[in-house]
Amino acid sequence: MERTNLTGASLRSAYVHALAAQTCVFDGADLTGLRDATGTLFHGCSMRGTHLDDGHLSGSSFYQCDLSDASMRNMNLQGALISECLLDSAALDGSCVDQLSVTKSSLRDTSLRSVAGHGLALQRLTAADGLVLADAGLPQLRLTGIQAHDWRAAGLKAPDADFTDLTVTAADFGGAQLTGARWTRCTLPQVRLGGASLSNGSIVESSLRGAVLTAARGENLHIVESDLSDAEMSTFLGRCLTVRDSSLARADLRHANLYRAMITGDPPRGMSLRRAVLDGATLVQAYIAADLREAGLVGANCAYSRFSQSDLSGARLDGAGMYQSTWVKTVVTGASLTGVKAPVFTDRCPGLAEALERDGGPAATEFAAFVENLGAALAKGRKGST
Repeated sequence: MERTNLTGASLRSAYVHALAAQTCVFDGADLTGLRDATGTLFHGCSMRGTHLDDGHLSGSSFYQCDLSDASMRNMNLQGALISECLLDSAALDGSCVDQLSVTKSSLRDTSLRSVAGHGLALQRLTAADGLVLADAGLPQLRLTGIQAHDWRAAGLKAPDADFTDLTVTAADFGGAQLTGARWTRCTLPQVRLGGASLSNGSIVESSLRGAVLTAARGENLHIVESDLSDAEMSTFLGRCLTVRDSSLARADLRHANLYRAMITGDPPRGMSLRRAVLDGATLVQAYIAADLREAGLVGANCAYSRFSQSDLSGARLDGAGMYQSTWVKTVVTGASLTGVKAPVFTDRCPGLAEALERDGGPAATEFAAFVENLGAALAKGRKGST
């Protein structure tokens, strides 16, 4: 079919196996329930406001078509290809999108609510503001090379997703299931991930400044060379979390569970927790080598932790549980240690003696005596720098 005008026509439930339509007009046409339209090709067609609901178009191709305002709900688009098309304000709600690939197309205000399928690929989109992915089930989703604003993806279920070179402002992934997802070179300022699951995933060379991760799960999450400064992460569950050479400056980690987390920089100041708030956090057996200047650890549980080579200058550790914590070459100048009790294994910690003297009290006196006795024991057997 070529250069045919079917504006407003009704082809409801038509059997059109392997239809080929080129430079045709289907504006406002009713193509609802197309039967066995597998392998169909639409090339250069105008399909504005076309109704394609419930159609079986697996393996079909749409190339350089205008599908703006089209209704494509509950379609079977398994293995289909959409390239260089306009899908602005189109609705694909509830459709099957297994292995669907959308390339160099415009998806402004497009709705993919509750779609389902493995391996959906959205890549190099020309526009994607207002994209809706809420409640979709999209394992192994792949989003690549997209710049957009105002994504609504709350409740998205996309385990093992791959997000690469995304720049999206005002994105909402609240409550999303993103276990095993990989975020690479992404910029998502103030992204909303409250209650989301990010466990076993990775965030690499990305910026999530001001992200909201309240009550999110990030067990065994790896964060490398990324910026999460000013993030809201209270009650974050990050057991065995790994963060390296990144920024969590001014992050709110109140009551976060960071059991056995490893938060390190090379050098240590390359990992910033400056002015971060970890009041009431769980840091049992955590390994931290970072810039913690002016950070808050009031009431934190840091039993068996390691703070070696960290900078705790001006930090507030009042009431923190530091049972058998290890501090080697840890800067404690100006820190507040009120109520911190020994045993804490310390060695060459500038400012520690002054901090304990300033705080006073029975706990500080006992701590100072422990430090003095430990220092004497270490001095006898010291053979070189650790």
